[in-house]
Amino acid sequence: MINQNPNNFQSRFSSKFAILLSCVALATMGSTVAIAQTAKPNATANIFNFKGERVGTATFIQTPLGVKVTLQVQKLAQGEHMVHLHEKGKCDAPDFKTSGDHFNPVDMDDEHHDRMQMQNKHEEGKQKPAGDLPNIKVKQDGNGSLTALLPELTLGTGKNSLLKQGGTSIIIHAGANGKSTIPNVDYKTRIACGIIKP
Repeated sequence: MINQNPNNFQSRFSSKFAILLSCVALATMGSTVAIAQTAKPNATANIFNFKGERVGTATFIQTPLGVKVTLQVQKLAQGEHMVHLHEKGKCDAPDFKTSGDHFNPVDMDDEHHDRMQMQNKHEEGKQKPAGDLPNIKVKQDGNGSLTALLPELTLGTGKNSLLKQGGTSIIIHAGANGKSTIPNVDYKTRIACGIIKP
């Protein structure tokens, strides 16, 4: 005669269900770890003008060739604007001077650094800081975008990290190439700033 004890059946069912749940949990954890291991380090900056209005967003992604920067702006004056990364993670309005100077660290072997500096010369013959981006061109509707690669910088550790202690920031200027997009305002004036955060 077959034992039809319902308690026995429930016990076996509960054990099998518990094993199944454990397998699902382990599989989920495994895929989460795999995603975490393949995810690239990244950072963002919300960019504000002196009135506290958001006028742009920058994203930073670590690649084998350096940091890829994507910048989107809106509500800016039409024309070309200089864009630079600065050495401090501070953006005190109205002049954003607290962001410090251009971010230009040296934290790599001399041969690689010399090669990168030779590639990064200004037209005037001056050395281009590692955190200088190309000018962004803003259209008539106030929108603009750019994508650039900064080969000397990283989102990792060390002096050349955008996420170093004290942070860094991104600055947009009033103009470029000696021309301002804003009447009676010097083209070098800092008009917007964003703190770069992981």
